[in-house]
Amino acid sequence: MRRLLVLPLVAAAAAVLLAGPAVAQAPERLATQVTDQAGVLNNRGAVDTALTDLQDKTGIQLFVVMVESFDGTPAQQWTDETARLSDLGDRDALLAVAVGDRAYAYSFPDDSRLSQGELADVAEKNIEPALSRNDWSGAVIAGAEGYADAASPGGFGWVWLVIVLVVIVAVAWFWLKRRRRPAPAGAPAGPPAPVGPSLDELTNQANALLIELDDDLRAGERELGLAAAQYGSAATAPFQAALESSRRDVAEAFRLRMTLDEEPAPDEPRRRETLTKIIELCRTADDRLDAESEAFDRLRDLEGRAAEAADEIDKRRAAVEAALPATEATAQQVLTAWSGRGVTAIATNVDQARERLSFAASALGTAREALADANAGGSDGAAAASSPAGGSAGGAGESAGGVSGGSAGGAVGGSAGGGAVPGGDRAEAALAVRAAEQAVDQAEQLVVAVERTASDLPGARAAAEALIVEITGEIAAGRAAMLAGGAAPAGLASAISGGEQALAEVTTALAVSRPDPVEAVAKLQAADAALDAALAEARDVAERLAHDRGLLAQELPVARAEVAATNDFITTRRGAVDSGARATLSEALRHLSVAESLAGTDPAAALAEARQARRLAANAGQAARLDVQRWGGGGSGWGGGPGQSGGFDAGAFAGAVLGGILSGGGHSRGGGYRGGGFGGSGSRGRRTSGGGGGGGRRGGGGRF
Repeated sequence: MRRLLVLPLVAAAAAVLLAGPAVAQAPERLATQVTDQAGVLNNRGAVDTALTDLQDKTGIQLFVVMVESFDGTPAQQWTDETARLSDLGDRDALLAVAVGDRAYAYSFPDDSRLSQGELADVAEKNIEPALSRNDWSGAVIAGAEGYADAASPGGFGWVWLVIVLVVIVAVAWFWLKRRRRPAPAGAPAGPPAPVGPSLDELTNQANALLIELDDDLRAGERELGLAAAQYGSAATAPFQAALESSRRDVAEAFRLRMTLDEEPAPDEPRRRETLTKIIELCRTADDRLDAESEAFDRLRDLEGRAAEAADEIDKRRAAVEAALPATEATAQQVLTAWSGRGVTAIATNVDQARERLSFAASALGTAREALADANAGGSDGAAAASSPAGGSAGGAGESAGGVSGGSAGGAVGGSAGGGAVPGGDRAEAALAVRAAEQAVDQAEQLVVAVERTASDLPGARAAAEALIVEITGEIAAGRAAMLAGGAAPAGLASAISGGEQALAEVTTALAVSRPDPVEAVAKLQAADAALDAALAEARDVAERLAHDRGLLAQELPVARAEVAATNDFITTRRGAVDSGARATLSEALRHLSVAESLAGTDPAAALAEARQARRLAANAGQAARLDVQRWGGGGSGWGGGPGQSGGFDAGAFAGAVLGGILSGGGHSRGGGYRGGGFGGSGSRGRRTSGGGGGGGRRGGGGRF
């Protein structure tokens, strides 16, 4: 019997992502639980025993790394980065010691059963004394024993837990007793007890739906583009309409999601109302996509044309692979010439693209193997259909329902005669083809993002140079206005001073070997906006209009580039990105759309919208990168990552998983495979923190 599709795909992903040698840098990904680069652990047997005992008693897996030096990096930063690179999860801790630096640090998950005080206690009483004696093995053993004691039922943490439970029980008893007491006559009735899910449950549900629908829309948009190219816009018009309507619903849901983070924060009734509306919008969008799911699958017919689709995808894969050397050279040129958020966003794109292409090749191999089995099964079925039992069933089917009935009867007869029905193998092939298609599509996006960044950064540099000229002229005009007599516009002196400071800082920043033109533009635009406001009284309408149009011509390309870069980053790493970054990007897209619609009629308003779009996109990109950095698997990679309920944790494999390829699938409520964006929405066990973040770690340490 064939294995389920996920097993060969997972194996392929593991081979792709784990086979290569580790990058020689510090900090770096830990290959084993104990890493002794300094060669100082002379009692490894006792160390391993202590670590095993700790895990057996508490479930905490303590990783240990001994190095000569943290290379000038602060100990806590080095340790946290090593934990991130090593995908340490919510039951994994790390103790790092630099024996030459005489420094150490530890990193524990936020949800550890040990309090911050208990961690500090173990460090002070168990770890540091041994380190100060150069007893490196003893420090690890004592630390493991200290953590085990603190987290075990006999430890201090257990005492506090008992105390807290006693207090909770006492409070509950008094509350219940008070509730049973009859109210005095004439006393007003209290508010009714809340009915329905709690606020936290609503928040988790809303955030999970937002993430899932956003993933569906991203995947559906790409898949719809492929279908439109193959069958034409007329054939795909109903699906395009459903996608656009659902996109509007989800955009409104994201807008509402952002209002929950505003200051002052909404009160509980308002928050509950907003969350309920978000859930309703997401469900409406999901139902609309569901309604088109089967028709869209019939249009694409991946089961029927799996062999042809596999060949088409393989050609695309080969084309992207052939383009990678040139893309790698372009990326290296960008990394050498520029710095900043945009450069960071594409720094690993070539490696990510290679991972996806390798994954696609493995998936296509699985698809072709499934098709071979399906064809073999079909031959067996045909042979069985020619047998007396199969022939009778086929004949009866043909008499009852014509040709199609005969086919069905033949299949039944084939089964009766011992032949295999190939439908399952074809469905498996279609699933593998779709996974390969998504992987190649993301590889193409990653390549395009590199080329776009290489083009956008010189454009940002040109915009910065134009703004320097603009602000220099405005400063001169402002000084002339102040010397002309009469009352100077309010805030002009301060705006001139700010403009001069911005010019000095940007001029210095642009003179370095690897400047960040996007940051320079942002700083200059802030100074220019202040000067504009102060000089507005001194300009006539025609001059202001021309001025705003000129600034808009510089701002719009930068805003488009920032939005596109963030969108590419989230789309190709969406398996790790939470709702906060997605909501902010959705608002950036909305403001950019408004800016473009107003560009011809109201350049001042369009300029303000474009600036807001750029700021929001930058914030979304930063939040998304933090989400990716925080993402970590649950140890082995097979037991589920943060918040996941079990099974294969796609998030443990960086490339294919961060792109959401493996985690992006699922099953619709009807039981069929959900393809791309046109399918039902079911929980994928994503992190659903209220603010879109999560997964932080706690640390400590010092010198010894």
